[in-house]
Amino acid sequence: MINRNTVKVLSLKPITRTMCYDFYIKINSEYSPEAIKESVSWWQNDCDKLNNLWWVLNYYSDRLDPDRNLRAFVERHLDGLAKEKETS
Repeated sequence: MINRNTVKVLSLKPITRTMCYDFYIKINSEYSPEAIKESVSWWQNDCDKLNNLWWVLNYYSDRLDPDRNLRAFVERHLDGLAKEKETS
């Protein structure tokens, strides 16, 4: 799960499964697990996009992230963004 402090600092909102379905379709059809991980670097400063990605990985974990490694990777990146924001 995303750290509560990270959620607060970055003002992350929960996203429903319905809200992220289109993003899931895009990710599932266009990205491999390695490409999903690489996409984090493309969206590195967009905490809303990363939050959306985390929710897609959470809801569709059986297809995209059964071992939870991608979600953990996104969580660590969001935590880093929160720390940067807190120190600035």
